Amino acid sequence: MKVAIYSPYLDTFGGGEKYMMTIAEVLASGNMVDVLLDQHLMDLGGNYLKDKLSERFNLNIKTVNFIKAPVGKKSSFVSRLLFLKKYDLLFYLTDGSIFFPTAKKNILHIQSPLVGQPAKSIWGKYKLRGWDLIIYNSQFTKAHSEKNWPIKSEIIYPPVDIDKIKPLKKEKYILSVGRFFGYLKDKKHALLIKVFKDLFETGRINEWSLHLVGSAGEGDKGYLGQLKDLAKGIPVKFYPNLGYDQLIKLYGQSWVYWHALGFGEEDPTKMEHFGISTVEAMAGGSVPIVVNKGGLKEIVISGKDGFLWVDSNQLKKLTTDLISNTKLLQKMSKDAVESAKRFNKDIFVRQILQLTAKSLFN
Repeated sequence: MKVAIYSPYLDTFGGGEKYMMTIAEVLASGNMVDVLLDQHLMDLGGNYLKDKLSERFNLNIKTVNFIKAPVGKKSSFVSRLLFLKKYDLLFYLTDGSIFFPTAKKNILHIQSPLVGQPAKSIWGKYKLRGWDLIIYNSQFTKAHSEKNWPIKSEIIYPPVDIDKIKPLKKEKYILSVGRFFGYLKDKKHALLIKVFKDLFETGRINEWSLHLVGSAGEGDKGYLGQLKDLAKGIPVKFYPNLGYDQLIKLYGQSWVYWHALGFGEEDPTKMEHFGISTVEAMAGGSVPIVVNKGGLKEIVISGKDGFLWVDSNQLKKLTTDLISNTKLLQKMSKDAVESAKRFNKDIFVRQILQLTAKSLFN
């Protein structure tokens, strides 16, 4: 079987790219798999991308080919039609734009709520007819996209490498993971610091500390500085650009995991579309106390393996009630580890193999 995979933003090394490259790894066993590179990606170099993706996501894609293809901006419509005809199966991670595909079977992957197209135009509807199936990464993403993408769809949750994450000797840590993005401030770090500060200064959370992990670029330094100023005088530790091995250790050491992306937002694009870091934390035995928004509601079974909150007062109460009840904390930690297994990479592999077999023979 000849398989083509096109992800326009491979160089961002994000969740969507991991999703697509895991599909490449899965299907490379016994099949010819080509990762298609548009001009922008070709400028970066196929070998560079292959090496970086393998390292970043711990994938075995040695036999996967990274090749130049007539896809992306300014590519030839006719050349693309002819080029894709040689493939039995095409996977495309769309950011909302699509093209008319000519592989035998054509599958779209949608990672985040997409509205506005392509069903609202005649040309968009024509292009959409060429696609056989959409894979969504969560029920939340599907619910906020499918009206404008009216074709057959399935949900396959992202692969999470939970086997590498284990509970360790627990410390009185509250952990939160999310980029220190100064432009958007979407991870709500300030809210979490203020909540922790109130709990700490009123004596409701003695001997505990808050640990904030996230990537940070040059443009985020000012924002990071503001957060550090806000946290002065209280036990808050910052870990910009922490290595994955160190992050795994923190997952295993932390008793509690906080997540606030989407709080106060109505726009679904500003909410967590799934929540891989929450699953990773649960695998380490960290009990999630996360905002009741987006895909997080599909991960946490509130009251069993974690809690969902709607406002800062509820976040404070759920946290203090949990950490003051040692038996409950220990039980929920164990339940979180078990619950995280629902998103094991092995399940993703099985679903992708079943999907491709069904797609080719239907």
